[in-house]
Amino acid sequence: MTSGEREARRQRILAAFQETGSLKATRRRLGHSLRTIRRVLRGLDAATPGRPVPSRTQARPSKLDPYRPMIRRLILDDRLTAVLVLEEIRAVGYTGGYSALKRFVRQVRPSPKVKVTIWVEHPPGAEGQVDWSPYRVTLGGEEQQVHAFSLVLPFSRWMFVRFALDEQLDTLLRLHEDGFVELGGHPVRMTYDNMTTVGRHIGEGDVWINPRFEIYAKEHDFEVGLTRPGRPNDHASVERPMHYIENNCLRRRRFRFDSLDDLNAHAAWWCREVANVRRHGTTRERPVDRLERERAFFKPLASVRPEVFRTLARTVGSDFCVAVDTNRYSLSPRFAGCPATVRLYATRLEILVEGAVVVGHTLCTGRYQRILLPEHEEEFRRHTPSRRLLEQAFLRLGPSAPDYYEGLKVQRGGGAGYHLQRILALADRHGAAVVAGAMAHAARFGNFGAEAVARVLTGKAPRTPTVTGDAPLPPERVRLWLEGMDVEGRDLADYDRLIGHEEDTDGKE
Repeated sequence: MTSGEREARRQRILAAFQETGSLKATRRRLGHSLRTIRRVLRGLDAATPGRPVPSRTQARPSKLDPYRPMIRRLILDDRLTAVLVLEEIRAVGYTGGYSALKRFVRQVRPSPKVKVTIWVEHPPGAEGQVDWSPYRVTLGGEEQQVHAFSLVLPFSRWMFVRFALDEQLDTLLRLHEDGFVELGGHPVRMTYDNMTTVGRHIGEGDVWINPRFEIYAKEHDFEVGLTRPGRPNDHASVERPMHYIENNCLRRRRFRFDSLDDLNAHAAWWCREVANVRRHGTTRERPVDRLERERAFFKPLASVRPEVFRTLARTVGSDFCVAVDTNRYSLSPRFAGCPATVRLYATRLEILVEGAVVVGHTLCTGRYQRILLPEHEEEFRRHTPSRRLLEQAFLRLGPSAPDYYEGLKVQRGGGAGYHLQRILALADRHGAAVVAGAMAHAARFGNFGAEAVARVLTGKAPRTPTVTGDAPLPPERVRLWLEGMDVEGRDLADYDRLIGHEEDTDGKE
């Protein structure tokens, strides 16, 4: 080593030691052995003989000193990056720069070994890359796994990030649509890793594309590309930022969010205010600035696009509701226990039974809610188990019972159940056949109610009086005639003559 090189080394060691005040810190920074550093500090390695030995003095104060304990906690306990640590300590009064902080962070947490990569050029608007990445977060106090959907443009490094609870095809299509709408267009080609919802390599040079996704790509006029196995660098633009999403987007909230909507609102804010406006380390430009130059190369969105939805298979519960993302949505009580299909759109959902849409709901943004429509609640009240038993017993009275019951519901409304009970009581007293005939005769006059049936049983003309007490037993000839009313259609004059004859006979007696 020449005297000039030795002097340069000595100056570097002295400057580093003066700043760090530590032999080990100086060794980590410069890579020299402790023996060499000690010789320089003792003056034994000076280029000029007789140079005085530097005294070991206290390192000069740094603006970082009061914050070192806090920085260690943020790095070691919260595992924050230096960028997030800088935000945290500036919020409590730090006025220093980023370089000093970064040097201290490297002492506390040494950087991992850098891997060698290859630079890949991407023309503007030519490609967009999509991938999923799972993370563990806390939503509403419950820890669960979420899946980050990332759409990155390799030219501008612009990012679109949203989170979902699954990686199903319907979810993938919906998030594509959201990303394209925010971009106002889409690249010529979209590339993916080997995800089965899009496609996979099935042999040397052979690629299988999911038929549903292929239809979606044709409708939106973009090419589908799959990265080749063993070529991760081809998809690096979307895979490399995954640690950035974890350590900057999620970690700044300590992985805790009120709900999935809160998480996605934070992701949208982070993309807009942090990721896409930072000075990118590779391009040395802001992604939003490069995006403006890239927009001219996008393909426009289709003027008419099918509404994207996610399909869920469900079974209607005993509470006549189906569960979707912790919430329960109602449908008619008559479908309780039936298999159902849910179409989940961005802001609404539809419930199908046997392929037909039976109800629609606005999507609930809360959690653990029961969304019950008024008509379903009213229908449930009308079809409680006791009401159903009354209906079943009433319909067994005879062929005229179904039509008479329909008339009761129209004419009596919510009070139909009361009339069912009264007519069944008459059937217990007079017999089912007699009461069925009385209902058939009362129906000819358009009278539907227990009092109308009771008047026919007493031999009086049907009308709609106030409800009276129990009717007396009808005469035997009237009983026989009523028994035939349910199955035979007679002229009303026959009934009038029969009633008149009975009255004459009673008068003579």
